[in-house]
Amino acid sequence: MKFLQEKFTELKTKFYPWVRWFLNLSLYWKVGFIIGSCFFINFFIALYFYLLFYHVVNLQTKIPYNYELLTSKALTYLEKKKPSSNPYNLKVNLEKILHELEGVKEKYPQITPQVEKIEKIISQTSSYQYNTKTIKLLEKQFLELNKFFSNERNILENKIKKYKEISKYFQIVLILTMLAFLIWGTWSFYYMVKKPLDSIVERLDFLTEEKGEGELKSLKACILEYSAKDEIGKVINKVNEILTESNAIRLFKRTIENDESVEMVYERLGYYLQHMVGIGSFIIFEVSNSQNTMQAVYVSDPNLDYSSEIILNPDKCRAKRTGQIVTSINIPNICKVFPFKTTKEHYCIPMMYGGKCIGVIGIYLPKEELFNKSEIIKKKLKKAHTFIKETIPVIEAKRYAEALKEQTFRDALTGLYNRHFLEATLDKLVAQILRRESILGVLMCDLDYFKSINDKYGHDAGDIVLKETAKLLVSNVRKSDLVVRFGGEEFLILLVDVKKGESMRVADKLRSIIETHEFKIPQGGIKRTISIGVSEFPIDTGAIWEAIKFADVALYKAKELGRNKVVRFKREFWTEENY
Repeated sequence: MKFLQEKFTELKTKFYPWVRWFLNLSLYWKVGFIIGSCFFINFFIALYFYLLFYHVVNLQTKIPYNYELLTSKALTYLEKKKPSSNPYNLKVNLEKILHELEGVKEKYPQITPQVEKIEKIISQTSSYQYNTKTIKLLEKQFLELNKFFSNERNILENKIKKYKEISKYFQIVLILTMLAFLIWGTWSFYYMVKKPLDSIVERLDFLTEEKGEGELKSLKACILEYSAKDEIGKVINKVNEILTESNAIRLFKRTIENDESVEMVYERLGYYLQHMVGIGSFIIFEVSNSQNTMQAVYVSDPNLDYSSEIILNPDKCRAKRTGQIVTSINIPNICKVFPFKTTKEHYCIPMMYGGKCIGVIGIYLPKEELFNKSEIIKKKLKKAHTFIKETIPVIEAKRYAEALKEQTFRDALTGLYNRHFLEATLDKLVAQILRRESILGVLMCDLDYFKSINDKYGHDAGDIVLKETAKLLVSNVRKSDLVVRFGGEEFLILLVDVKKGESMRVADKLRSIIETHEFKIPQGGIKRTISIGVSEFPIDTGAIWEAIKFADVALYKAKELGRNKVVRFKREFWTEENY
């Protein structure tokens, strides 16, 4: 058994390269080979049958029926003709038979002795001398001739019979051969043409259906396997490429649609362009048309640089201004602010939505690659276009959603976060404070005698004071701190990760800044003071809303003490059980 396996492996190793060579041939040659094989096999079989038939017919014509009958006829004459009969008729009949036998001596040289003896006897015997002895001599010679022709006939008939028997078996062989080639041709056509094409149609149908995320991830299992490199193989490779790209694009789109923020979408787009498409150097710029600003939101390589001119003035970016692809590959030096003109070429794609540019992707290409790998780069850029096209509407939708959310969470007058935002984010902030085991300073601020401003100068002046106060508070705390308009002239400030007691220092600094600031209103300059109540979480309490209430209680204590003061919450300020 082991020996047979080794032999089979040896034969497989020997013939496999030839099989691979045949499978990799063009479909034209493979189908031609199948058709040609069927044609030539059937041609040779038909030719064989034709030659066999021709040979049988030829043998049939060679059978000496006439000469056997002639000799039998001669023997009959000799038997009937007694000496008393008319000898003249006998001699005439025998001479006629002899004349015909003379004509076949060349064909059958074996009969020459007998024919010559018969001729000699007839020539030496007159018409009236056919006695019994002469007739017996003639009978002997004609009998030998008859036996010879009978033997020749039997030999040829046996040959014909043998050929007929062979032809019967060969008919079966012919039918089996034709059936085998029919099966082989059908099998080859099915496996080389029909089955792959059916698989392609099946996969394309699968591709056009809506898929869930699980199905998209399993699309790799649906990739067609076809090892031959013929026309069908090329088509299948193209279909596999389309399936793979479509799977990647659909999965990418579904993923970014579920991403939480625009920033995550930019990160994911950058990752896909870098790792899936294979673009090494690029920058994603975000454009704010309302503010006429442009900023880099993703840089693939920290060493990449870009002109500060387009940040300060986005219209300096030709792709943003025109809404068209701008590349130095076709038109050198088309971009005046591109920083790598000597070593790289650029390919800038504007992200257009609703006739407006919402971003620009600047792709940097090394100049040497454009000459050595131009076709590969074209494919990469084409693939990049596909991912960018799918990203644009998602980015715009998320930006719009964030704008609406921002409007919901922002105070329209001051631009500060409002109580809705506080309620939505406070739990997360508290969790971070507790996880880091740090302190959250809570400052409740209220402008002193604010109502008098509205009464004396009007609500427009009051609005100006509120806006100015908001700006002063925001600009004098850290970016990590949170300033909220809590209601009316009240502001809540949350100081993140402060040291114990530091909240009082910050509060007093803010109080001093407000006290010394002059508010500009249409009627002139006015001054106001601010009262601040301070509590610290989780030092004063383990409940954040209770800490806010404690800061509010401390604020009212500051008001009682004459305003323009900072008061730290103490337990004796709170006499109620519930806040």
